[in-house]
Amino acid sequence: MPIPTDDPVVAGLLAEANLARLAYIGLDGRPRVVPIWFTVADDEIVMVTGPKADKVRAIEANPAVAITIDSAKPPYHVLLVDGDARIEETDGMAPEYPAIVGRYLGAAADAYLAPMRTRVRTQRRIRVRVRDCRVLDFVKRFPKSLR
Repeated sequence: MPIPTDDPVVAGLLAEANLARLAYIGLDGRPRVVPIWFTVADDEIVMVTGPKADKVRAIEANPAVAITIDSAKPPYHVLLVDGDARIEETDGMAPEYPAIVGRYLGAAADAYLAPMRTRVRTQRRIRVRVRDCRVLDFVKRFPKSLR
């Protein structure tokens, strides 16, 4: 299912530096939710993490994930995504990572990335293929509990 980027609410959420909240099932069978930086590429939500992150092994074991991307001010806007994730190993820094960092840190991105450019030998790209996507805007589209 494509991400409805032509929807003004979705376009706004993706244009701003909102965090994604990635939900997955940990190796112990318990749910986890982590805030994470992201980008959208090829109609997938793409995140980058370190090779030793707990979420890497957990997602490799169970690729079913959920993501929310929401605004911080009213009227609250929310993009709800269910999808299947795959983990890809990169050689050195993931090509998307500098742009992702720049999106969130702006002018401070270069200082953040400088020591990493020589230190990072590999990263893990988490690519989420969207199975289902819903939008809440709290103006016209409300959760079922408020209808």
